[in-house]
Amino acid sequence: MSTPEIDAVRRRLLETTGKIIAREGYDAFSMRRLGKEAGMSASALYRYFPARRNVLIAYWLDTVDELTRRCEAVRDQDVSPVDKLQAVLCAYADFAIEDRDRFRVFFIENDKGQFSDLVAIDAAVRPYRLFVEIVGAAIAAGKIRPLPSATAAQILWGSVHGVLTLAITINEIDFGDVRRLAEITALTALRGLAVSDKDKPNDV
Repeated sequence: MSTPEIDAVRRRLLETTGKIIAREGYDAFSMRRLGKEAGMSASALYRYFPARRNVLIAYWLDTVDELTRRCEAVRDQDVSPVDKLQAVLCAYADFAIEDRDRFRVFFIENDKGQFSDLVAIDAAVRPYRLFVEIVGAAIAAGKIRPLPSATAAQILWGSVHGVLTLAITINEIDFGDVRRLAEITALTALRGLAVSDKDKPNDV
């Protein structure tokens, strides 16, 4: 049974999980290591998570829920399709900047297929589906070039994701205000996909 106290402990354990993996990778993460860094005995730890994989799945799904919440909040805004796209890309940047450990674990360190079996679960890719939906609405409104929605979504997401990944992983370069850099990147990508005269029907 979930209680505020149990939820708080689980949250603390997931935050500690993220810090361990972001610093040293998945191979360094174990239940023993988690218990040590969280200041909990093995028996106490197993009350919340029965195995290492249960911790990783909970961490992964918690991240999906957070990204979904942010995407849904933008989707429901009463703004123009392009403003909505700009907002969702900036929301993604905020997510990465506010919790760099989580961003690293979810998008950078996950290179060994730890969660490949979860991708088949619809909820696991809900944030991406929401983003494609928002892009599709902009295309339908004639604001974005008539590309397949998934293609346009991947171009936009990849542009912002790329600068965020560089800024978070390369300490030797000063990227300045990363949030502003991500915002400029989003605007530039959106302008690149904006409908031009040659894309418009002849009767327009």
